[in-house]
Amino acid sequence: MTALTHPAGTPTWFDLSTGKPEETKAFYSALFGWTFEDQGADYGHYHRVRKGGEEIAGFMAKSPDMAGMPSMWTVYFSSDDAQADADRIRELGGNVMVEPMQVHRMGHMLVATDPTGAAFGLWQPLDFHGYTVAGAHGAPAWQEVLTRDSSGARAFYTTLFGADSDQMPGGMTYYTLKKDDVETAGIMQMDDGHWPASVPPHWMTYFAVDDIQQAVKTAEASGGTVTVTPFDSPFGTIAVLADPDGATFSVIQLKR
Repeated sequence: MTALTHPAGTPTWFDLSTGKPEETKAFYSALFGWTFEDQGADYGHYHRVRKGGEEIAGFMAKSPDMAGMPSMWTVYFSSDDAQADADRIRELGGNVMVEPMQVHRMGHMLVATDPTGAAFGLWQPLDFHGYTVAGAHGAPAWQEVLTRDSSGARAFYTTLFGADSDQMPGGMTYYTLKKDDVETAGIMQMDDGHWPASVPPHWMTYFAVDDIQQAVKTAEASGGTVTVTPFDSPFGTIAVLADPDGATFSVIQLKR
């Protein structure tokens, strides 16, 4: 198997912050077959999520000062220079919420919001380079930002990441970001007919599943909810789920 690489400006990691760590671990273990490895007190008991020995994502219990914040998945993009990118984010109208910080010998991270309000992270690797498998059951499959200003988001991310973008044909406004002709992420325009005003701009993480109908059944049986029932797309069948603490994500049975 060819090792995955994550050039600057492409997705490299995903992590979940949750207020119900034990219920949530049981949920994802049942749904995807994930295992969780506690990194210890030096890392704030951050967990690395693996499947079959492959790196998938990260997992952490919310600290007391985060109690009022929703549980959520965060998408991290690879960076060659987190500090320079933090400055660039501000220049482009974004906001840096967590300043660049070194995580031992693993790498440097920051968390920011784009000018439309969607949160994302950057990761400048040292010894840790991100997820190691994609497209298999329980592994990352896609990521997209949902925003009420898709043209503004497009300008921000193409400039920040040095990416190209294409608009998909069809009735909805959807752009794909590309690095070196490889599609890396999507930008979707939120409309009032599908997203209530109470839903803020956000990044959506997709995980692959072998059987979408079974995934939906397992999610419901394990304490999750189905927020969007399975529907067909040009790329596969998709459903949107929420885990036991309300963090939303998508699953996709990819067309093979």
